Amino acid sequence: MQKKIGAFDQIAIIEEPFAEEKMYDVSDMGVRIVSDETAHTDKHALERIRLGYSAIALKPIAKTMSMSMKVAQLAYDNNIPCFCADLTVNPILVEWNKIVASRLNAFPGIKGGLGLVESNGHQNYAQWDKMLTYNPTADKSWAKVNKGTFVLDDDYFAESGGIFEQSPHYATWFPPQI
Repeated sequence: MQKKIGAFDQIAIIEEPFAEEKMYDVSDMGVRIVSDETAHTDKHALERIRLGYSAIALKPIAKTMSMSMKVAQLAYDNNIPCFCADLTVNPILVEWNKIVASRLNAFPGIKGGLGLVESNGHQNYAQWDKMLTYNPTADKSWAKVNKGTFVLDDDYFAESGGIFEQSPHYATWFPPQI
């Protein structure tokens, strides 16, 4: 990889730089290459690990939770760090990702030994602030970004990030059947 512009040392990761069908060895790129969309299953993730991919983006909100756990276990067994990617989801589903991400090993290179979760809905939804109000735990400190970080305290874990609470907004979509 060329280093002409002087930004190379500031690259933390590069996500999925090639089309899915391309099976290039990336072990000599000098930067952490992440298997993202191509990590459909644990078998696919193992193929990418063998090609030199050195991290995996889990998507427990998009793929089945059980497959995400299989991929996470495979990555752990191969000393490959993981983080959770969000696919531009609503605030409640960000909490699902945080639940998984908070149980992964710290991501290498992140100050403070923190896990990593991608959350970009606020950049993609025009009504993000309104969508935040649909989260029944939106008033909790751990539901808000604090200097680029979600601070997850004992209450967060005691309440499972609020993922089992009913959202009054979404409950109106599926009224009880009588």
